[in-house]
Amino acid sequence: MQNPRLMPYALVALLWLSACTPAEEPKNPEADLAAREAELARREAELELQEREAELARREAELAEREQPPAKPPAPAPRAAIAAAPAPKPAAAPAPVARPAASQPAPAAARPAAPPSPLVVPAGTRLSVELLSPLSSKDNRRGDRIEARVVADVMINGERAIPTGSTVSGTVTERTSGSKRIGATPSITVAFDTLAPDADRAVAMSARFTETGKSEGGRDAAKIAGGAVAGAVIGKQVEDDKGAVVGGLLGAAAGAAAAKNTGTEAEVPAGRVITLVLDDAVEVKR
Repeated sequence: MQNPRLMPYALVALLWLSACTPAEEPKNPEADLAAREAELARREAELELQEREAELARREAELAEREQPPAKPPAPAPRAAIAAAPAPKPAAAPAPVARPAASQPAPAAARPAAPPSPLVVPAGTRLSVELLSPLSSKDNRRGDRIEARVVADVMINGERAIPTGSTVSGTVTERTSGSKRIGATPSITVAFDTLAPDADRAVAMSARFTETGKSEGGRDAAKIAGGAVAGAVIGKQVEDDKGAVVGGLLGAAAGAAAAKNTGTEAEVPAGRVITLVLDDAVEVKR
């Protein structure tokens, strides 16, 4: 067991010995300093090189990113791969909910068929018609309506275009009465303008009918001359010359009145069949 009183003295001795022992001096301080400077320069060069390489790599990456085309979408997987992949199990379907039955849409209405083209009765076709009322140059006036009935079918290409029983109607456009004008030829003209195959159809038409009576020019002159001679004979019974002249004038006037009142007329009785010729073509619905 050591004596604690001797401890301070031992420590002093040790310190003295260590102070007396010379420290080991460096062999070559200049070489050591040069080596350290070379190591430092090498590390600085390596650090600078690394910085340059990093800057160059950054610039190359930016340039490649600018020149790189836009990325294409990934190609779809091959069918074989898709078929090989296990299909996911379908989730359990929910129980169907009862719904009211939807009403079926009504079928579209069929389009009506196009109407058949009309039959064309050409101009120049003859119609045989029966007058339903009499015509007279004495009794009828301009504007009177005249009707007639077709008595024979008109066939076009084997089809009945104007059936028997169709009606035609027109207007009195001209009349000359033999009893109204001395020496005139009596006549009456009707312009037929409407054809009605039945009560529900009527089409425009154009056909004229004219009835002419006998001229009374010669008979009227004879009546007037005979009246003048008779008047002159009667006037001679008067004892002066004026009686013959006056009698002749009175006789002529009487003859003119007789000629006017006894002139003939153009007349067509009801029921007579006449022929009409179409001036223009007529279209008749089938």
